[in-house]
Amino acid sequence: MLKKSKELANLARIGKLTVEAGTAGEISGLLTSGSERLADARNEGLALSSRFDLAYNAAHAFSLAALRWHGYRSDSRYLVFQVLPPVVSGLFKVDRLESQYRRWF
Repeated sequence: MLKKSKELANLARIGKLTVEAGTAGEISGLLTSGSERLADARNEGLALSSRFDLAYNAAHAFSLAALRWHGYRSDSRYLVFQVLPPVVSGLFKVDRLESQYRRWF
């Protein structure tokens, strides 16, 4: 588990997030759910609105899995997406991404 971010700790302090360790089974289930929904979203036989719904729910499952891995829970769907930057900040380096972007374009 990564070091707790100040942003997440502050949100927990004001009651927007709950400090609660995620279990391996819960996180695994969220990752499986996200993967299955993302695979289904690629099905061109489905209506576009259904595919969007599946992709959105896959993104939410992956985001919630990351938040749970950090030891937090949120009942607010939008907050799960809003806290992504501090949740993934240790995983990506902006300068590396920017450098890669410049090479591609």
